[in-house]
Amino acid sequence: MIVQVEGLVVRGFRMTESSKVVILYTRDHGKVRLVAKGARRPKSKFGASLEALTWGRYVFFKRENRELQTLTDAEIIHAFGDVKKDYNRLAAGSVICELLDQMTQDEDRNPLLFRHALEALEWVGRIDMSALDLPVWAFQLRASEALGYRPHLSSCVTCGSAPEGSSLGFSTTLGGVLCPRHREQGMGVSREMITLLARLQAEATDPVDSERLPSVSRDEVSRLLRTFLNHHMASQYRPKAYAFFDKLMAAERAVPFQT
Repeated sequence: MIVQVEGLVVRGFRMTESSKVVILYTRDHGKVRLVAKGARRPKSKFGASLEALTWGRYVFFKRENRELQTLTDAEIIHAFGDVKKDYNRLAAGSVICELLDQMTQDEDRNPLLFRHALEALEWVGRIDMSALDLPVWAFQLRASEALGYRPHLSSCVTCGSAPEGSSLGFSTTLGGVLCPRHREQGMGVSREMITLLARLQAEATDPVDSERLPSVSRDEVSRLLRTFLNHHMASQYRPKAYAFFDKLMAAERAVPFQT
C-alpha cells in the first residue's frame, strides 16, 4: 500500500553503504521507520529532505507486520534553516526531536503532538539565544498534555487549594503542584517556577513577555520536567541531546531571559 504523509524527521542512521534508516514522526500515522535506499549516495534523489529537523511530505510503501517500510519519495515543506544555522538553536531543536522520539511508540497517531513539535521548533528559530530553554520546556509541558499526563499547576493536587506562598512543592507521582501545607509530599519548588510553567503550558505560541518572567533556576526547572517525564514514560529518558544542550547553555545561566 502506498502511503503519503506529512512528517518531521526526528533522526536517521546508516543502514548500508548507500542506504539509511529515517525515523519520521508524522501527523496522521505517528512515528514510522523508513528505509531510504540510495539516500547516502552523493546524487541521491532525496537531497536534504532526510536531514533531522526537516518538515516535509513523504511517500512510502507500507507492508503490514514490518518494522521498516520503504521510502519512495520526499519533498521539503520547511527545513527550519533558522534553527540549523546556529549551534545553540540546533542543540535545542535536537532536544525537541529527541523527546518526540523517546516519548512515543511506533504508529501511535497524535496530530496534536505533531503540531506542538512544529510550533516549538519555529519558536526555537526566532527566540533570543539566552531564552532557548523556554521552547524546550514548553514542548515538554504541551507534549505531556497531548499524551495524557498533563501536570496540574493551578491548584494543590492534594487539597485543591490555590498554590499561594513563596515555597511550594511538586509531586511527580500525584502529577502536580503542592501547597505549602502539603509540599513535603514532593520536591520543593518556588512559586516563581510554578508561575512560569503555568504560562508555558498555555496554548499561546508567541514568546513569553520577558518583563513578566520571574527569576527561576533553569537547572531546577529542567530537573523537575525530566523527573516528571521519566515517571510517566515507559522507558527512562536518556537525555543525550539534552545533556549537550545544557553544556552549551551553561554560559547563559546567569543571563536574564530576553525575547
